[in-house]
Amino acid sequence: MSTRVLVVDGTGRGHAICDLFVRTDPEVTVFYGPGCGVIEHDRIRPAPGVSLDNPRTAVEFLQQNPMDLVFVSNIDALSRGFVDVLRCFGYPVIGPTQAAAALESSKATGKRFCVDHGIPTAEYQSFTDPVAAEAYISSRPYACVVKLDGLTPNGDGAVVCDTEADAHQAVRRFAAEHGEAFRVVVEERLTGDEISVFALLDGASYVLLPTARDYKRTLDGDLGGNCDGMGSIAPHPAEDDALRARIRADLLDPLIRGLRAERLDFTGFLYLGAMITDRGLRVIEINARFGDSEAEVVLPGMTSSFTDVCRAVLAQQLSGERIAFDGLARCTVALTQGGLDPDDPAAPPGWPFGDFVAGQPVTGLAAAALSPDAQLFYGRLDRGPGGVPVTTGGRALHAVGRGKTLADARTAAYRAAQLIAFPGMRYRRDIGADRILAAVG
Repeated sequence: MSTRVLVVDGTGRGHAICDLFVRTDPEVTVFYGPGCGVIEHDRIRPAPGVSLDNPRTAVEFLQQNPMDLVFVSNIDALSRGFVDVLRCFGYPVIGPTQAAAALESSKATGKRFCVDHGIPTAEYQSFTDPVAAEAYISSRPYACVVKLDGLTPNGDGAVVCDTEADAHQAVRRFAAEHGEAFRVVVEERLTGDEISVFALLDGASYVLLPTARDYKRTLDGDLGGNCDGMGSIAPHPAEDDALRARIRADLLDPLIRGLRAERLDFTGFLYLGAMITDRGLRVIEINARFGDSEAEVVLPGMTSSFTDVCRAVLAQQLSGERIAFDGLARCTVALTQGGLDPDDPAAPPGWPFGDFVAGQPVTGLAAAALSPDAQLFYGRLDRGPGGVPVTTGGRALHAVGRGKTLADARTAAYRAAQLIAFPGMRYRRDIGADRILAAVG
């Protein structure tokens, strides 16, 4: 029996979710909105009329195109109440409600939730007064991270500060940019090994998924500011049975109890940005969707029918579901729209440093897709004149490699990336290299 699914997203993560549905279920057809016009698959169909900013567009699409399931995986849509609106119209939808998504869309809400429910996290305070924020920074005996409270378009709302002066500068910059809307969280800068933790929730229980390691810094060597992410590896090299048990006991079990206590309706993917410290696991942030680009290295490993898994989520029967994975290592590299002329100081610097010139023609996609042990997931791409793929935003696409070892996966990812070209293309050349060196060192 065929199944029709609407996936609401428009990123590489969204493409990975669409691919997960059609790869694990030969009877499903996915409608992807707003999606990506470059995807070529007979069972992944674009729905460009669906806007991430307006849930009414999804309702209008569904009124004309009946679906068996809606999967909302983009935080912009979740924070605007897509799930709430679609449920009001009677549609079977997976995703956290607007109130539950506030755990991500408001950093202060997420931090307060952790403290209230015994989830270990960094010491913090939230502020609407920049003078008070600076006084707090001066009173702390440790380096700080300064975060804007709300969502930011490029994942650049967190400034990881090396010195007290850096933190003061971050507060002053945010105050100048946001004026009366200034609201930040100032927290202790944690040290240790970052880990991305993922789970699938059905509103009553959860299944822990494989972990990953994200590379958020813009430049090689983990230099530069934070952004949405330049690449990922999976599984996290530190993952073992003991760590997974600690993740359940220290992070996920209290989180589920907290959701119940606050009556927050959360179904779908949960992503905890965390740190393995010498004091134990600490949550950096709660996210109400899968990570991007971690989705591109975790979800391709799932071998169970994701349609059946989603049916279990809707029926709140996930606790009895066994989700299988192939056990391979994966590495993904984000190919981004950089500046076109680095020698011209007046030219747009490119993503994520500032403005960029989109519409650049992309070549090599077909060759890269055929590269051994590689896969491509499209983000900010569309069709230009003559049907040629062109860039439309910062993270244009993701090149993913797989293998029995991280070294093999990394080789496959970079082999595919090197077959693709567009003016201004920029990517980090060291994704996963630090973990390979650590393993042999």
